Amino acid sequence: MERRGYSDRKGPRRGRRDGPPRGPGGGRPRGPGGDRPRGPQRSGEERLSRFLAFILRHHPEQVNLTLDDQGSADLDAVVEAIRSRPGFDSVDREQIERLVSTPAAAQRFEILGSRIRARYGHTLTQAVQYEAATPPEFLFHGTTPENAEQVMREGLHAAERQRVHLSADTPAAREVGRRRCPEPVILRIDTVCALKGGTKFYRGGPAVWLSDDVPAACITRVE
Repeated sequence: MERRGYSDRKGPRRGRRDGPPRGPGGGRPRGPGGDRPRGPQRSGEERLSRFLAFILRHHPEQVNLTLDDQGSADLDAVVEAIRSRPGFDSVDREQIERLVSTPAAAQRFEILGSRIRARYGHTLTQAVQYEAATPPEFLFHGTTPENAEQVMREGLHAAERQRVHLSADTPAAREVGRRRCPEPVILRIDTVCALKGGTKFYRGGPAVWLSDDVPAACITRVE
């Protein structure tokens, strides 16, 4: 059944590339022997983080990876998959472990024993399983003024993502919202109200919560 209503993504996809970053600069090569990227050069750490997100959130099949029902893959298999791509041939396990230990990447990925997974943001066709958790009384969502009006009418919906993304506090929600506009609207989700309506909540990371769709009646504007 088609899902309608506002998505917590930045907006509709417009020609999202079906391949990972290519070459040392993260851009597409411009011809034989040319790997000059389009736009600013990205650091090796940023390119690696983007590639991990691509294969663990969206397209593991493009590097012949198989994810389990928690969305995790064998870490050594991930290393080999990454090393097979141009510009990533020197990546090793220790480099990925160092990346995931940084504060920014730890928000997005986690290593569990010999396996690695993206914490949230999946658009996979297979469902990623999370254990339901008890959220704080309020969670928050930053978005544009236009989208805020739609949310207040129709509620929050995951759309092509598997879960709605929420923030643990207003500063985190504001930071997320600023990816969409300079002055985002901050919405507050009454989790007690949502739980009574059947919405389940899941921990996505230190400052991120995930949920099923949230009814409009459980959402208020705070900023």
